[in-house]
Formats: sequence, structure tokens, C-alpha cells
Amino acid sequence: MSSKTRPPIPPPGPILTMPRRALLGAGAAGLSLLAAPRLLRAAERFPSRVVEVVTHAGVGGGTDITARMMMVQAPAEFGQEFIVVNRTAGSGAAALQYAASRPRDGHTLLLVTQTHLLTMLRNRSLPQFDELVGVARATEDPQIVMVKAGSPLAEPAAFVAAGKERALKYGGTHVGSVDHVAVFAFARSGQMKDPVLVPFRGGGDIVINLVGGNIDAAVINPAEAEAQLRVGEVKAVMTLSRQRLASLPDVPTATELGIPALAATTRGFAVLKGTPEDRVARLEAGLIKAMSGDVYRGYLKSTGQAEDSVTGRETWQAQLAQFQEQGREALTSLGLLR
Repeated sequence: MSSKTRPPIPPPGPILTMPRRALLGAGAAGLSLLAAPRLLRAAERFPSRVVEVVTHAGVGGGTDITARMMMVQAPAEFGQEFIVVNRTAGSGAAALQYAASRPRDGHTLLLVTQTHLLTMLRNRSLPQFDELVGVARATEDPQIVMVKAGSPLAEPAAFVAAGKERALKYGGTHVGSVDHVAVFAFARSGQMKDPVLVPFRGGGDIVINLVGGNIDAAVINPAEAEAQLRVGEVKAVMTLSRQRLASLPDVPTATELGIPALAATTRGFAVLKGTPEDRVARLEAGLIKAMSGDVYRGYLKSTGQAEDSVTGRETWQAQLAQFQEQGREALTSLGLLR
């Protein structure tokens, strides 16, 4: 076939073009996709703002001081500032209500004690125990069973025998308080008669009345009777700690004597249920690290707290659950809970 008879070659199809603005838009979109993981990670950074530590104690109270001692190292550990929020009304009720009003995102920490649990039991309008997620324990101040020096109850065997024969009179702050629950649980563990609580304004008054012979015994922290112990006006019968105290090496624990009773003034951090698990884990690790430094350790030692006070959420949550049950049993038996 000659070149003159070949079929004509079709013209090329239209060239597809894209406006410059569209090309720029597509490029920006691609860059956005590439940057998305980095932006997402930045958005998920925790904590991303100031962390509030809510306490039921006033400024200068034991719980308030514990919070501030933790906060010496916490900002460096978390890369974020911490502030204390004091909500003092209602034996923990105001603190619980405030925490419940905040987002459950890990930026609100409760510094709780046994008092909060008793308040929950007696006020169903508050967040309840099943909403409380323990994060880390901060302090544990073991309690000691003490009597007046020279008392016929000064030896452990005599004390337990007397407690089985009659209801012993213990000093305490008020009916249904943390120390009332501790005394009640101790007597039950030792199969003794339910104790009688004689209320006083505070630890100082309790010790004065113990020395004066107005009560049989008291379950108190070592620091509350330090001066009287030193001069021999009171005698420690047994400790309600897991092991013997370094400051009282000759005083047996209740457990050694066959009484499975533990009692301590305990404080620790918690969040409310609904806080993301990864943030709870971050808080646990960071708080433990912040409370493992020399400053916080020095605080524990200078205030007579247990050296192993600081621990993670597994131990802390179990301890909270145990006290919850003790509190429920005590308040029910005392007619303070239905």
C-alpha cells in the first residue's frame, strides 16, 4: 500500500491539565497527610495543661503538705505545672464534688484518705467507691496501741485478755471517724468486745487523757505521743504495722501476737473512673518517680512515715478496698449506716 492510501493517523487526544492552584492544593493535602501522625501525637501529649491536686485539707494540713512535697519533683517529671486545690468542707465531700465536676482526663488528681471513704459511705449523692481509681500511695503512718505507763494493760497478753472480758475505753476524735473504725477493726480482729469510744478534739487531748487515766487505751500515730513516749508517761503495747517500727524495735506487731490487724493514717492519689487507662499508667509511673527523690524521702523520714509508704496502684487500690469494707462493717455495727 502506498503512503497515499494509508489511513490518516488520528490526532492526539486532549492533554489533561490541572490548574496551578489545584496542584498546590493537592500538594498541601499530601503534606497534611504526612504531618497528621505528628499532629496527632502532639494532640495526645499528656499532661497538656496544669494538673490540679484536690485535697480536703486546709493549707498547712498534713494532706496539703503531702501534696506540696510530691510537687517538688512532679513538674520536672511530667513537664507540666501542678497546683493544689483546697476544698475543705464536709470531711472530703467538697473535694469529691469538685473532682466530679472536672473532666475525667487525668488533669485532676484527688489526694484521698480513709476519711473520704467514710464520707462516701454516709453520703450516697457523692461519687462512690467503685468510681475511685487508686493511682499511687503517698504516705503510711502506722498506728500504735498505747496505754498509760504502769497500767495493768501494759503487757500484750494482759491487754488482749482484758479486752475479751470487758469493753475497753479508747480515746478518739469523734464517733464514726477514721480512728473509731481503726479501734473497732482492731478489737474485732483480736476477738475482743466492741470498744467504747470517748471523743476528744484531737490527738493532743487524747494523749493527755491517756496519761491522766481517763481512758484505757488509744490507737494513735507515734508522732502524736512522741514526747510522752520519750519520758515514759505512756507505753506502746503493740503496733498495727506490717513489721516492727525502727523507732520501737522492741514493740511487737499485732500480727506477731496472732491479731491480723493493720491500721495507719494513709494518703494517696486517685482519679475518678473514666480516666483513660494510658493516662492512669502515666500518672502512676510519674508520681512514684516524683516521690522517690531525696526531698520526698526526707519528708517521710522526718515525719515518721513508713519507709515503704510510696507504692503503686495495685497495692493502693487493695488497701482502699480493705478499708472500705472495714468502714462499712464498723459504721453498720455502730448504727451509723443502713
